[in-house]
Amino acid sequence: MPPSKLQPKLQLKLLPKQNVIIAFLFFLSTVAGGIAPAVLAQDSSPPKKVRLIEYQDDKDAAPKNGLTPSYTPHIPSTDSPLVLPDGSPVKIVKKNQPSPLPRRFEEAPQPLKTAKSEIRTAEVKHDENNTAKVPQIPSSIPKYEPEISTVLAGYTEKDFAAAQIRSGVGTASFLNVIPGVTTQEEVLDGWGEPLSKSRVGDQIAHFYSTEILNHIEVFYKDGEVSSIVIRLDEPFPEKQVRDVLKSELLTSKPVLIPDESGTIIGEVFPEKGVMFLFSDSANKVHLVHQIAIEPITSEPFVLRAEATVNTHPTDARSDLLNALRLNPKDAKAHHLLAQILLLEGQTEAAMIQCSAAIRLDERKPAFHLTLTQIMMRMNRFEEAKIYLEETLVLCERSQHEKARAFCMLGDLYRLCLNPDYEIAIECHSEAIRIASPLTEHRNPATRQQAKDVLFDAHLGAARDVAWGQWDEKEISIKKWLAQAKEYANDPEMLALPRFSREYPFKLAVSELACQVGFTETADVKPFIEQVLNTGELLLQTTKDPLLLRKLKWEIALSMYDGVQICQLRKQYVQALKYGEFAAEYMEAGIEGRRSEVDQYLLGRLYFRLGAIHAIGNKNHRAAIEWFSKAKPVFEKLLPKINPEELGRLGGTLVSMGVSYWETGQREEAVRLTERGLKQIERAVKIGNAEPSEFLIPYTNLSKMYEELGDAENANRYAELLTTVR
Repeated sequence: MPPSKLQPKLQLKLLPKQNVIIAFLFFLSTVAGGIAPAVLAQDSSPPKKVRLIEYQDDKDAAPKNGLTPSYTPHIPSTDSPLVLPDGSPVKIVKKNQPSPLPRRFEEAPQPLKTAKSEIRTAEVKHDENNTAKVPQIPSSIPKYEPEISTVLAGYTEKDFAAAQIRSGVGTASFLNVIPGVTTQEEVLDGWGEPLSKSRVGDQIAHFYSTEILNHIEVFYKDGEVSSIVIRLDEPFPEKQVRDVLKSELLTSKPVLIPDESGTIIGEVFPEKGVMFLFSDSANKVHLVHQIAIEPITSEPFVLRAEATVNTHPTDARSDLLNALRLNPKDAKAHHLLAQILLLEGQTEAAMIQCSAAIRLDERKPAFHLTLTQIMMRMNRFEEAKIYLEETLVLCERSQHEKARAFCMLGDLYRLCLNPDYEIAIECHSEAIRIASPLTEHRNPATRQQAKDVLFDAHLGAARDVAWGQWDEKEISIKKWLAQAKEYANDPEMLALPRFSREYPFKLAVSELACQVGFTETADVKPFIEQVLNTGELLLQTTKDPLLLRKLKWEIALSMYDGVQICQLRKQYVQALKYGEFAAEYMEAGIEGRRSEVDQYLLGRLYFRLGAIHAIGNKNHRAAIEWFSKAKPVFEKLLPKINPEELGRLGGTLVSMGVSYWETGQREEAVRLTERGLKQIERAVKIGNAEPSEFLIPYTNLSKMYEELGDAENANRYAELLTTVR
């Protein structure tokens, strides 16, 4: 066999370590192309495909036969005793009593039309292979077949172009050989015959050696270079290798690759198709022992997006749009993009992306849980509850996701149209029971997700107690919140920037929300100040524009709770002060949000502030300043309003009419009152309101027309009034 023609042009008389590093400085160059997981070569064993790890399944919990076991979703029995975090029993006064205060979510009933369905517990069905069937995506969700031209679903082509900000996307080359471009014939012509050949599956491997690099492997598939692997004679610190190659890798931020146990085994540079593989090291320094180059594909972009979706969603969105350009059928990319769209408040687009992910890979529990979250954000609580109960079937092989599902189910039982606080707290308790053993799991990602569920489940249980009717509520709430604080101070979670920054804010929000359950308690001011302080700290330490808008929206929602508490306690000065704060944050956070639920909630806040001026302060001129902001929101969303909300919206418009009448805007007052009456009529017709709701609009319209000198209409409404008295 003739010797290899692969010879460096420069013969450098340097130490071995320097030889390798400097050689790469001359060998690597950048051209256009694309990326994929690297192929690793061992001396005599076939190359191994490095799997980009996704923490979906718990191997320890997986059944040996690989099938999902038969499972009936368990809603814990209300006959079993409930206990607080310290083991003391929860004392029930009366079941299913409404909260003393209206819940914030009652301030934003679903404005979209959706089919009503009865509450039920899912029946587990199996196919012919005895595998549990996946839940059916609700028919109200539009179908979506991912195509390059429509992959954005909520983004414009301008957004797509903005995602291409990073320059230098293209596969790296090695001695003019470009994986995915160069043919086998061209390599043989330029490099000569290899030292040896072998066949590995459907690929052919050629082995080369130089005076500087002793192990170079070129893999071919269908006559084209599929990858190049350079094995170093001895490992080098990752930073040293990257510093030497920085001119080539400058435009690509690497992402670490973990194995199933969470151990970091390498890193990939998505824009370049370059991967470093690390050798085992006793210290914490990553030592590179192999470098691989492959064509650019979607997976590394998705891996990097997964690592940054919660901390840098703008960058993650860019990666996901690039990934979907490369592979429109990447289920995980669609799922992560759905999470970002949800963060942005684009619920319709998020639903389309998430349904696309499910249709591409229907057995991933995380996809179904995200779809449930989207339905919850759209206030489709009944539909979400049914869907989530069906999803529990898929979670048996992934216990941390099963715990998350029960935590969400507890929230749904508290938030649904007919809340059951006892079942809600039992679902949260079940989530705690499932997640607790996972805090010792060998996989760090599973441990962290379990602890996050425990934190959220204790906060959820505190709200269950606050909003329901229980004995010794304050004592119980304090115990649940105290336990949540312990998880917030867990050393492992404090070491993670995301959790250490977000937990204090989430605690403050929950503590304030729990005050909604009391008509008269201690001053609410400290709770609101804590929300503002922790929220402002988050804003100051956050640079991502998407996260900034999300945080402002969440601060606004919490302030809205403070407004309702103060209003019910007739503390109107404080209610207006906090309401103006809420409006300021909500207006800043609404930018870019296309959710009608969010827009409707903003309209409700405007109306509430006007009502406080009108009813609490008898100041109708100040009231209509806020009503003028609420009107266009309500009128825009009126065609899409949920039938169950018609009666309340009708009453809202009638109330606004009074202030316009008192300030001399009589034509507008009559218009609003009549429009409100029409909504009440529609609600009564479909059985969502009682005929007694006609009393106020009939009375007001009769008096209005009488003062306007329109006797005919005045008498007509006076006669109608006699039918409801």
